[in-house]
Amino acid sequence: MSFSVRYVPAILLTLLSLAASLCAQSTTKQAAKVPRGSISGRVTIKEKGAPGVVIGLRKGEVTTAGEPFLRATTDQDGSYRIGNLAPGSYFLTPSAPAFVMVQTRDSMGKNVLVGEDENVDDINFALVRGGVITGRVTDADGRPVIEQQVNVYSIDALDKRFPQQPVFAVKWATTDDRGVYRIFGLAAGRYKVAAGRTDDAFTFNASERATYRQVFHPNTDEQAKATVIEVSEGSEANNVDIALGRVMATFSASGVAIDEKGMPVPNMRLGLQRRLAQRVEFVNTSAASNSAGEFAIEGLIPGKYGIYVDQNQGGGDMRAEPLTFDITDHDISGLTVRLSRGASLSGFVVLENEDKTLFTKLAELQLRAFAMVTSGGGGFGSGASSQIAPDGSFRLSALPGGTINLMLGTMINPSQSKGFIIARVERDGIVSPSSRVEIKDGEQLTGVRVIISYGTAMIRGVVQVENGSVPEGARILIRLAKPGETLPSFRPTMVDARGHFLMDGLPAGTYELSAMITGTASSPPRTVKREVTLQDGQVFELNISIDMSAPVKP
Repeated sequence: MSFSVRYVPAILLTLLSLAASLCAQSTTKQAAKVPRGSISGRVTIKEKGAPGVVIGLRKGEVTTAGEPFLRATTDQDGSYRIGNLAPGSYFLTPSAPAFVMVQTRDSMGKNVLVGEDENVDDINFALVRGGVITGRVTDADGRPVIEQQVNVYSIDALDKRFPQQPVFAVKWATTDDRGVYRIFGLAAGRYKVAAGRTDDAFTFNASERATYRQVFHPNTDEQAKATVIEVSEGSEANNVDIALGRVMATFSASGVAIDEKGMPVPNMRLGLQRRLAQRVEFVNTSAASNSAGEFAIEGLIPGKYGIYVDQNQGGGDMRAEPLTFDITDHDISGLTVRLSRGASLSGFVVLENEDKTLFTKLAELQLRAFAMVTSGGGGFGSGASSQIAPDGSFRLSALPGGTINLMLGTMINPSQSKGFIIARVERDGIVSPSSRVEIKDGEQLTGVRVIISYGTAMIRGVVQVENGSVPEGARILIRLAKPGETLPSFRPTMVDARGHFLMDGLPAGTYELSAMITGTASSPPRTVKREVTLQDGQVFELNISIDMSAPVKP
């Protein structure tokens, strides 16, 4: 094969250009910022290093789908280090199930804020062996109750809880085939133990075979008369038995679903909400209407119920007119659920700064609507959600008439919309400075413009506690809201283990910032407020002091 020398300069020029291009690409890749932050510390048991303890770390203060879960294992001295961390907030927790934190305020773990290339040291965990409570649960005939949830409550939670708030168990376990339960990893303290259902407590487990009325150890339904179980470091309280009564009687609710013309509506999935004082719980059971529009919902315990159409099961635009009923000691029949086309809200989401590169992020969010249905005496919630289409359009359907509150969120976390906030809503040329829309029953409202702001401002600061300390079990939260805003647009952020906090992705504007010590029933919330004015791209530094000796403002 022949080759002319006159092509050599051209080939050399091509090779040199290719090399320069590859070098430029390599330089560009090397220029990418490599996260160099780190968190380190030590885990001790009885002041001695605890080797082999796994330290888990996740980004943010709440679990977010897709976020990696990092981990490190303590060495022979109990030390650990997690590196290559980007700036942001992290949550750390040691995995040692039989042990508890010496500081009960950090019982779940510690929040840590990491700055650019910051090495955060001395995030330490001191552990002690937790206590154990074990016993057996039997029914009225002395037979073991299988797969029954048993709850451990702290004395403070039972005796000093705020009115209308549910009691949360410190820990719980499920009985085995012998009716035996064993709850371990309990911090030293005074507890009461109960099994069964009550409206005063939040129930975590929905897999129980039967429903029993709540009974405290040993056999009383009054928590004031329950036996107190003293738990100390490494102790084991045995024979903490519970004698439940008879299975609670359950009842049914039946009726017919009809449309606006009185015709039966088949294949409509109906769900229930149960009213408990000032809160509402969703009932696990539901039913679909048959070809004649008839339905029956079984397994209902006494209480006040409201019926709704399950939009996730083919409800479409239909919604149920407000209907409540009481279950007392017998079945309910003859209910008439009147279905009609609900109100709808449609239009476009518009970015205030018209940055098209941001719309990809915005399209990952959902626009959500929420309203309280107060007619009919039920006070039950009603809501809808809509994905934001590539062209910005949205449609929220099956809404009740009244005041509709709009918010942004992800499918996993309804309150997470970092950087984005609803600035105002425009309807028929009228601008509303809030995220609320008034709508009539059955109204099909179109052409609504939801104006979204995107911000890059940041608030960074430190909270110092003076003349005292944060009560056990309490947390320090930072809340940010527009002046006069009843539903804050921003999820609260938690002050970390060093007293640091950070809120980023904030649109420019004037806000009210509140530092709150909350989360304990034995001490009233303590709040310090500041007004802050932010500019886009600004880092606002703020130090806040909370005086524990100052009178608590109502």
